[in-house]
Amino acid sequence: MMAVRTVFNLFCDSWHLYRKYITKALNEDDLDEFIQESGDLFRKYRQDPFAKDLLLAVTNEIERKEKDK
Repeated sequence: MMAVRTVFNLFCDSWHLYRKYITKALNEDDLDEFIQESGDLFRKYRQDPFAKDLLLAVTNEIERKEKDK
């Protein structure tokens, strides 16, 4: 189980990732960068299941936005 401070940092990092990509018209390079950054965050939080779930939620929302274009 992650410490409360670590969870807070995870939420902040996830928010910054979401904010960076949700308003962009993503091209192939942007998508590659998003995948790299989300993977880096997952590793940063030691592949914790909660980190996985939160990052997947961000990924799903970015994906949904791209499909709605």
